[in-house]
Amino acid sequence: MDEFRRLYLQLCKDHDTEPQESVLQQVKELGSSPKHGPSRLDLSTISLHVDTCAVLGKALSTDRSFSEIRLADCMLNEEGAKLLLHGLCSNTMVKNLDLKGNNLRGVGAESIGKLLKFNKSLRSVCLEWNSLGMFASSFTILCEGLGANRTLQVLDLRNNQITHDEAAEIAAALRKNETLRTLDLRWNNVGIVGGRELLSSLQQNKTLTKMELSGNNVPADTIKAIGKNNIQTEQIEQALSTNADRILMTSEYQDRTRMLTSEIDSIKKDRSMQVSDLLDRIDQQNENMSKTQRSSAHKIGRLQEALEERKSSFNFLAAKLKMTEAAQALAEQKSHDLGELLTKSRQENNQSQVHHQAELMKEKEDRNASEAKMRKDLAGVHDRNLQLETKVDELERRNRALQDQVFELKETVAHLNAQIKVTNTQSDERQQREQQKHKDAMKDAEHLRQQEVSRVRLEAEETERVLKERIQKMEMRRMELEEDISRHKSSLVSEKSKYEEQLQQAKTRIKHEQQQRVSQLEERLRMEQMSKEELQNHSDHQSSQVTELQTKHTGAVMEIEGLKRKMEEINQELAGKNAEKMTAVEKVRLELNQQASKLEAEKLANTELNERLEKVEKQLRDQNHRHREERRDLETEVTSLREQVRMKDAEINRIRDDEVQRARMLQSAINNYVGGATGGRS
Repeated sequence: MDEFRRLYLQLCKDHDTEPQESVLQQVKELGSSPKHGPSRLDLSTISLHVDTCAVLGKALSTDRSFSEIRLADCMLNEEGAKLLLHGLCSNTMVKNLDLKGNNLRGVGAESIGKLLKFNKSLRSVCLEWNSLGMFASSFTILCEGLGANRTLQVLDLRNNQITHDEAAEIAAALRKNETLRTLDLRWNNVGIVGGRELLSSLQQNKTLTKMELSGNNVPADTIKAIGKNNIQTEQIEQALSTNADRILMTSEYQDRTRMLTSEIDSIKKDRSMQVSDLLDRIDQQNENMSKTQRSSAHKIGRLQEALEERKSSFNFLAAKLKMTEAAQALAEQKSHDLGELLTKSRQENNQSQVHHQAELMKEKEDRNASEAKMRKDLAGVHDRNLQLETKVDELERRNRALQDQVFELKETVAHLNAQIKVTNTQSDERQQREQQKHKDAMKDAEHLRQQEVSRVRLEAEETERVLKERIQKMEMRRMELEEDISRHKSSLVSEKSKYEEQLQQAKTRIKHEQQQRVSQLEERLRMEQMSKEELQNHSDHQSSQVTELQTKHTGAVMEIEGLKRKMEEINQELAGKNAEKMTAVEKVRLELNQQASKLEAEKLANTELNERLEKVEKQLRDQNHRHREERRDLETEVTSLREQVRMKDAEINRIRDDEVQRARMLQSAINNYVGGATGGRS
């Protein structure tokens, strides 16, 4: 006992809990008693805290001092009972366990089921005055443990609110159990259906000899129901009596077999004396063989040692497996409790979460649409810039082609006449000045266009950066919300995967659109190449005309005049091309201004969306705060209701005790009255 006391104090110190004085006093009283061997730990009517239950469970898991533990009327809560019974799962010394009057319910029933499943030493368990039948799922686990148990002989389940459904679970457990001898189900609500189930289970169970079923709230509306119930109780008693007779017969058969084996052993001893002489001779003959067998025996001994080592390692692994199974059972219980809490929290926050998620999804869709629109507009501006650049390149190519033609014509004219050379040089100078002006105008236009494009790109990059920063802020805020609502992480992860799929779909769609645009640009490039080839053909044709002019020296003057006219027409065409280019540049400027105004409008829309998102986040925070307050109120209400239920149970117990005392007094008064009346008659 001193060892258990020291272990209890050490575990209290390890868990940073104060030892409970009433428990220490009880252990000290046990230590002062002169008894030897396993004793009884009686903690009845002592209110045990959760920390005390945890420490006692750890201490009793390896204890070998107590064969009986009484925890009647200890006001154990669900968590304390769970910790205490988990420690008893690995105990191998306790034979009797009393948990009377602790108001054990769902978690307690599950813990008792695991105790019956894993403990290999319990012979008697008293569970009177609890509420184990209140939750059907938990009682099912208790019955599964009863069905798997192979040592329990007595089980007391009086006053546990057991209905016909729980009686069916008990019947299923009795079909599997092979050791239970006594089952007490008095003062429950088994009824007719439950009685039939128990009766059918006794057809397969051959070990149960006693079953108490009185006071099970049999329906009293009709006499037939009562009659049927009486018939069932008689049948159950007959089945129990047959089980008792069967056990007596088996015990007699075992006694007879023991007597026969003892007689056979005595006969064998007599014959062994006669055979001993023969054995001595055989031993002498076997001495020579024993020498040869010693070496083999030595080898066999080594093999046996190795086998014993493997057996010891196997036993160690088996013990470790039992410990892991117990830990797994505890982990499963914890996961079950956490699952229940998670389902409750999901049910509480489901409606508000769906509402806010719909709003967030809508706003995200709007934001994605606005981003896609901005990207589309930027891509359109980029395409227009590319188109303008291609047009400028085409005009420059045409200009170069025309210049080449002019230079060729000048060379042909220079060979004909010096005056034509003078006029050609003047026209060349004039043309160079025009070309210089044209090039300057083109450079200015190109510089302005590059400035506009750079400004638009900078604005687009700035807006994109601002949007990315806001998106990052929104992501950070979403992470904070995920930390606040960690219980809903799985649902948010699924939604995130959906959003990622939508984003991937949007990316694929944008990629497809870009591919289409690239194909369109390639088509345009092909058309431009075709026009280039046409111009090349035209230039070839002009070169052929020049060769024809070189062959015709006779009509040089007339041809020179025609060439002058052609040069004037070419200059007019160049002036028209310059005017068209200026108009195109003005159009591009107007379009860029319109795009800038659109971007400003979209920026305002994004700011409005961000404001709406902040409002929604504020509403979500307020909603979470209200949920927390409501949950606190509910928890306080639940604790008050539990306290009221406990007080009601105490009051019911007090009233029941008063009723029992009154019945006893009334019975004694009736006996005294009857005794006095018989004495007066005599």
